[in-house]
Amino acid sequence: MVNIMPQNISHHSWVEVSGSALIHNLKQYRRALKPGVSLLVVVKSNAYGHGLTLASQVAAQSGLVDWLGTASLSEALTLRSVGFKLPILVLSYYHPLQVDELIRGIKTNISFVVYETQAIKQLAVAARKARQRAKVHLKINTGMARLGIDYREASQYLRLIKGDKNLLLEGVASHFATAESKFTGFLQTQLENFDKFLVENSSLLGSKIYKHIACSAAINTQTGSQYNLVRLGIGYYGLWPSFDNKTMVKKTQPYFKLQPALTWKTNIIELQKLAAGVTVGYGRSYLTKRPLTMAVLPIGYWDGYDRKLSNHAQVLVQGKLCSIIGRVCMNITMVDVSHVKNVKVGDEVVLLGRQGRGVVAAEYLAEKSATINYEVVTRINPNLPRALVG
Repeated sequence: MVNIMPQNISHHSWVEVSGSALIHNLKQYRRALKPGVSLLVVVKSNAYGHGLTLASQVAAQSGLVDWLGTASLSEALTLRSVGFKLPILVLSYYHPLQVDELIRGIKTNISFVVYETQAIKQLAVAARKARQRAKVHLKINTGMARLGIDYREASQYLRLIKGDKNLLLEGVASHFATAESKFTGFLQTQLENFDKFLVENSSLLGSKIYKHIACSAAINTQTGSQYNLVRLGIGYYGLWPSFDNKTMVKKTQPYFKLQPALTWKTNIIELQKLAAGVTVGYGRSYLTKRPLTMAVLPIGYWDGYDRKLSNHAQVLVQGKLCSIIGRVCMNITMVDVSHVKNVKVGDEVVLLGRQGRGVVAAEYLAEKSATINYEVVTRINPNLPRALVG
């Protein structure tokens, strides 16, 4: 039994992100845009697990991206602090009482989605102190029922913004509830509601304002929703919003392909020979039916590897699929590597991604853990190092 980690391995687990895959995906979506449509890449939540600054760097240097989108003001300020110059839109949240942060955001060309009166008024206060107008995008609820002002009541908020010399109405936005679905009826209803809002408030909006509702799933399948700005999220990272969406796109655009950019890796830290009839791990949930070789991996649910994958999923060792045995622990996972020749401590293990001819897709792990590919990649612990590869 060997139980010492090789000295040349500096991290117990790490994420590699392919810059060429990200660029490929950007080119695919750029090709799908109508002339004059601007592209916003969403890098919220640590860029869907891919690394906030890493994914933003590729986007900014590509020459294909016009905007970056974050969930919070803190994410946006992080990007500004390390030198990113592209316009940034805070899509979801900022605390209206964080006046100093709001002032910094206003002064560094950060725009803000607004959806309630207090935030609008507080932005105006911060803008007055910054001596610079705050750029705002009014969020309209067309049927999502999450964030946003009802499209039938939005005119009063438009007047509030337009009537304040400290604010600049830069855009209006909404969000689809069912863009990933093959059933498009409700999407069409939302699109009609958004169009109705635009027509009824055309005199307040003017002709130069940004209008955006399209997400990754809608860019290809609902070209009428592109307006003059689209928000590209999960597609940038090479993941399909849903199987339905992939099927719909492939039917009309067979050339359209995405390349998953993320590979999640670790190493074997111990090997054990187990006899038949041995139980493995907490709760003794796995019983060996034959002698086997067990590899121990230094990852677990703290790292973001879902506990529901216990006794249920596979990883790659030397390009071969190897089954998890026993329960995924907080920091440890056990794997049957009996069929891998010359396996040794230190061997690289792929938890998510490709290795040789083998692949463990985010969709596979999502199915095994009863969730979606978005959650699989986003929940990878942000403390794990991310590296940009070719």
